[in-house]
Amino acid sequence: MIEWFIFGRSPYTERSFENFWRLKRRYIINLLTSTRAQTDSYWRKKYRTLYTSEFLQLNTHLPQCPQTEVLQALDDALFYQQYEFSLLSQLTKNQKEFLKKLQLLKKEQNIVVPFLTSWINSPQPSRWKSLKKLAEQLAGIISKPSQKLFSAVRLIIVFALFDHYMQSVPQLVKALPIANVVPLPFKRKKKGRLPIKLLMKKENVITRKGNAQELTDQVKKQGWTSFGFPQQGKKRISAQVHFPSKVLEYLNNGANIKIFQVSGGHAPSYKPRVDVVLEGTYDCFYSSMLLHRYLSYIPGKKTSTIGVDINRLGKYMVVFNTVVPLPPDLLDLAAHYNHLSTKVIGELNRGFLRKRKEYDVHGSCKLKGELNRIYTRRSRILREITRLLPHFLAAVLVKKKCKILKIEHLTADPTGTKGALAKAIYTMPDSLFIYKKAVWLASIELGYDVRLQMVNPCHTSTIHHKCGGSLTRQQGKYDFAPCKKCGQQVNTHANAAQNIASLTCIVLPPDPFPSSHV
Repeated sequence: MIEWFIFGRSPYTERSFENFWRLKRRYIINLLTSTRAQTDSYWRKKYRTLYTSEFLQLNTHLPQCPQTEVLQALDDALFYQQYEFSLLSQLTKNQKEFLKKLQLLKKEQNIVVPFLTSWINSPQPSRWKSLKKLAEQLAGIISKPSQKLFSAVRLIIVFALFDHYMQSVPQLVKALPIANVVPLPFKRKKKGRLPIKLLMKKENVITRKGNAQELTDQVKKQGWTSFGFPQQGKKRISAQVHFPSKVLEYLNNGANIKIFQVSGGHAPSYKPRVDVVLEGTYDCFYSSMLLHRYLSYIPGKKTSTIGVDINRLGKYMVVFNTVVPLPPDLLDLAAHYNHLSTKVIGELNRGFLRKRKEYDVHGSCKLKGELNRIYTRRSRILREITRLLPHFLAAVLVKKKCKILKIEHLTADPTGTKGALAKAIYTMPDSLFIYKKAVWLASIELGYDVRLQMVNPCHTSTIHHKCGGSLTRQQGKYDFAPCKKCGQQVNTHANAAQNIASLTCIVLPPDPFPSSHV
């Protein structure tokens, strides 16, 4: 209780509730911190005349404590912990480590006590966060930077302030009206989406007259629309939806509203959400903002022909025949994707199998849901990379003043493949749409048509561009390979891009890009 009052959190209580309720710890932490904030507000209003404001403010002021009391608290904490552990037949590894930490602080008491006294007597914006910084600072000063002293320092502070709070805090807690202070858990509402054709019917909750074309014309003209919430026995409550300037820009460029839907909001505010789906040609949604943002990462040497080699996600996922570094946002997305694939999914799968063997239905269901969320997040990362790549490719074409973009005619099928090859094929952003959009964006920016050409992909990665020797990749080493003819260590991706740029190509027929609808 004292620990919860001082810091707003109590790890012992959190672990107890976690084991008792079988819930994730973050929910319990949210409950304890929000309850502490509510009780702090209640105490300030209820006992304003009995206690000073400094005493009742959470995470700001604590009672003044001299060094002698902190030194005595250090001795008491060590004595108490040694007595508690002496009652046990055998100590665990963590218990032994905790006792060593207290003994280390006792040994360095001339350094530790002044720091703890200053921390208690000084106001802090957050006692919990500042205590972590204090523990790290103490570990560095006593030449043990890797030592985790947070729990030991927290115990000493609780012993130092125990006498100040041992009478007041239990009385304050007993006088709390629990029903008014403890926040109730929110109830989840069902999501409901209503397309425009349903909004026109009277029996629905939300009503609005007209169809999609009339709505488009209305928004173009006045910039907003209205719909109503009919209630039984009362007047209809009407609301206005004001469209953002970017959406109005798309509509003025020729786009039309396809779907206008209203969905129930999420807890705890339950604010309604309005989604609008637009359709039209790509000319309606053209934007060069991303393209110009990527220009600063690209060297300015001109090249009339550019060859591109596409690989699995990573720092070599897009390689050109000239040196062009990948922008940081694409590298971060690729690193996040690889982290989820190699570490997070593997750990969750092992935990899921362990829970199934233990016949823990509740635990296995939770891990299965977490796995589904990770797979969804990973697919969204891949989709975001596919969205950003055309703009980066277009920026390269613009900066290099390119006239021809050459790519491989890839027909890779992961069926029948295993291991690294299958993963590479699944994560290769090799959609022809990426190149077509990049060429279209670059052509608009340059003022002339950039041509897209395809080459035969056979042996582009296995023949050395400079000497014509063969490159043999070793198992697990796909980025570099030695040349059998000249002995040079070659970057296989840059070499493939140079071969692609030099090969004769198949000129693709004119494509009606942008497409009629998106």
